[in-house]
Amino acid sequence: MTVGSPSWLEALRLAHRGHAMIGWDFSVLSGRLVADEPWWDFEADCRVAMSSANRILDLGTGGGERLLGLLDGIDHTHRTIVATEGWEPNLPVARSALSDAGVAVIAHDPETGAGLPFPDNSVDLVMSRHEAFDAAEVARILAPGGRFLTQQVEARDAEEIHDWFDEPFTYPEVTLPRQVETLTAAGLSIATADEWQGTMEFVDAEALVTYLSLVPWDAPGFTVDAHVERLAELDSHRPIRVTQRRFRIHAVRP
Repeated sequence: MTVGSPSWLEALRLAHRGHAMIGWDFSVLSGRLVADEPWWDFEADCRVAMSSANRILDLGTGGGERLLGLLDGIDHTHRTIVATEGWEPNLPVARSALSDAGVAVIAHDPETGAGLPFPDNSVDLVMSRHEAFDAAEVARILAPGGRFLTQQVEARDAEEIHDWFDEPFTYPEVTLPRQVETLTAAGLSIATADEWQGTMEFVDAEALVTYLSLVPWDAPGFTVDAHVERLAELDSHRPIRVTQRRFRIHAVRP
């Protein structure tokens, strides 16, 4: 297919309108997207923390697939495990995935400003992978000695996408120093704080457009037709590389 041809353009249009994220599933991009991973293992961090916690909360569980994987291999029979999810299409997916494991999934969107629907001092472990959180609310519900583990997408993640398509950064406050500051102000002690930078590589413009359909918050104003020239330019210099930025924090309530 020739870059810039009518068939190429139509393929991009179909890619952009033909996909939507359900849960947290990038399988449609298998073999077309290669992404580095941070040097730490956040899943392993969570498994270790879960092994000594009795009351566990997973914020922003997506379709529940990640939490289900964490539960595999640990005895959770006598543990109380709850998840939240703020994106409505994910709720039935997560509830279906986690019901057999006895995990309740509660609708909660942290961006509404609503507090977490849990009592004070009621949770031993809060996990948040790529989900917004209110530091004061996390501190409130953690029991003394309770832990908060989070991995976040840094504010300047995929800066090339923002530059190519003239999109502002949606969450400029999501940086390691700022999050450490808010958690400390909420009364938590920081045990671990790390940053990482890596690369995400798309085989062609169609893969990039598919990705933008799955994560529209990276470029909410993007349309294929408005950026045909840019997409053709990118497609002529394959692969298309984008910078990833992540950070992790482990915090403890004294």
